[in-house]
Amino acid sequence: MLKTTTTATLLCFVLTTVVLMDQTSSTATYSSTSSSTDTFIFAKCSPEKFSPGSAYETNLNSLLSSLVSSTVASRYNNLTVPSGTGAKSEPAVVYGLFQCSVDLDATSCSSCVSRATALVGNTCPNSYSVFLEMQSCLVRFDKSSFFGVQDKTEMLKKCGQPMGFNDQDALTRVSDVMGSLSSGSGSDRSGGNGDVRGMAQCMGDLSPAQCQDCLTDAIGRLSSDCGMSQGGYVYLSKCYARFSYGGSHARQTPNSNSNSNSNFGGDKDDKNNDGIGKTLAIIIGIITLVILLVVFLAFLGKQLRKLQDEKCCK
Repeated sequence: MLKTTTTATLLCFVLTTVVLMDQTSSTATYSSTSSSTDTFIFAKCSPEKFSPGSAYETNLNSLLSSLVSSTVASRYNNLTVPSGTGAKSEPAVVYGLFQCSVDLDATSCSSCVSRATALVGNTCPNSYSVFLEMQSCLVRFDKSSFFGVQDKTEMLKKCGQPMGFNDQDALTRVSDVMGSLSSGSGSDRSGGNGDVRGMAQCMGDLSPAQCQDCLTDAIGRLSSDCGMSQGGYVYLSKCYARFSYGGSHARQTPNSNSNSNSNFGGDKDDKNNDGIGKTLAIIIGIITLVILLVVFLAFLGKQLRKLQDEKCCK
């Protein structure tokens, strides 16, 4: 009877330990969000504002409407909307563009750009300059011309869950995809190896040399910072590179009401929160294990004393 009871208790103790160890060592899954092409990713808004009802606002509304209309003909277009005059203290000319991912058809591109332009007012109210990135398109405008100007400022970067050194096959496939994107040509690039897919694109206003320069930088950052992750993306001002592993789109979608500053700070907050959560889980697991061990030893001691008493009585 003692042997059976002790064995059952020991088995329960071991199973509980395994469950607790599994919980304390788990890592938050880096899962993709909605795969919709018009999912909001981030926005960068200038702090400088135009006056409501100004010539700039009128021209901006005209520009955004024209950008949506021009999606019927192509996946990229830049426009300049001038005004007769405007207040001397305020600019009136608006420079803007849109661009859709290479894999979008005209209908999906139009839907994405329409969604992006609709978000401008709430996301960056009255801002002179806005860079708004969606899942598969972007809209950008400014009071000064930025067409043809190289800019490799990092706008956003995110890496997925680490794969670990033991998954050499997956790491090799990711490396192959990074290599194919780097050695590719043109402003739109894609590649794949098994369940690893990659894509890179630069804005249509860049020259071939500028595009290559920007993509080399973006792909290099993606490879060095996220090459051992289950997906990731790097957005620079004039280009981006991203890859996904095992079906993940390697994206997280910030709150659509957040501006660029809060989005850029989100990575550090996420890491801090993850670290605190893991530490608490480990502490709770250790305390629980100690309690279980004490209970088990007390039970075992009680049984041994009982057995000794029975021997003495005999």
